[in-house]
Amino acid sequence: MDQNLTLEEKKKIYDELFDVFFIQLKTKKLSVEEGRKIAGYILDNFEPINKKKEFFDFLENLCKQWSLFNNYFLSKKGVTTQEQDKKKIEEITAKINQFIN
Repeated sequence: MDQNLTLEEKKKIYDELFDVFFIQLKTKKLSVEEGRKIAGYILDNFEPINKKKEFFDFLENLCKQWSLFNNYFLSKKGVTTQEQDKKKIEEITAKINQFIN
């Protein structure tokens, strides 16, 4: 899972994180002051991240401070787990096919 994040992936993540807390601001479940703290935290701590593992560590720390990101974290973790499972299944299938043939 220690793959590099592409610039496109990082931009998409920024957009998704912004959407999560903007919805909270828009529905007044989050104060403007808290929104500024979150934005500052994301800008300060996400920029140096280059690997997916670092991203998940960052996201876990973000969730510890602001639970509003829990669902986002779980969805990202689930997608990653599915991708890993699919890759393992493909590898096992290839080995079985080699054994059979």
